[in-house]
This record gives sequence, structure tokens and C-alpha cells, in this order.
Amino acid sequence: MPLRTKIECPECDADLVVKRGGVCPNCGARITEHVARVRTREKRVEQVVAVVSTVLVVGVAVITSGATLLEGIAAYAIVGGVMYYLARRTFV
Repeated sequence: MPLRTKIECPECDADLVVKRGGVCPNCGARITEHVARVRTREKRVEQVVAVVSTVLVVGVAVITSGATLLEGIAAYAIVGGVMYYLARRTFV
């Protein structure tokens, strides 16, 4: 389940929890396009992370098919660390 990204107002940097009428509840700035851009960017990031992680899992499964249990665990731990490093902005 993806985490919701905090979207901030481009004018006053307030967190946009409620986006009624396409305006910032704090300063009244128009935020419709800004929110759409942020959501589109996040969707692209999630898609890239999904594709890269799928390729890495398949690659690790193929590479470690003849490995021992400990080597397989180490390989999955390394790939997990790489994915965390690449996608750390989506976890915060």
C-alpha cells in the first residue's frame, strides 16, 4: 500500500490536508494544477520502483538458483538495501 505524499502549498508551504475548491485553506492560493503535478510525479515514481524491484527480484532469483541458503539470503538482503536506497523518498 503506497504512503500518501505530503503536498504543500506552493505559496505558503502549509500542508494541504483539505483541498476544498482547489484553493489552499491557509492562504487562498490556487492549487489544482500543483496537486495534479505532484500526484502525477508520485505515480511515475511508484511505477519505476515497481518495475525496477520486479527486475531485481527476478534477477536475484535466477542468479541465486544454484546458491546455498545463506548466499541467497545475503543476495536478497543486498537487493533489498539497494531498493531501499533508490526508493527512500517514497518511504518518508
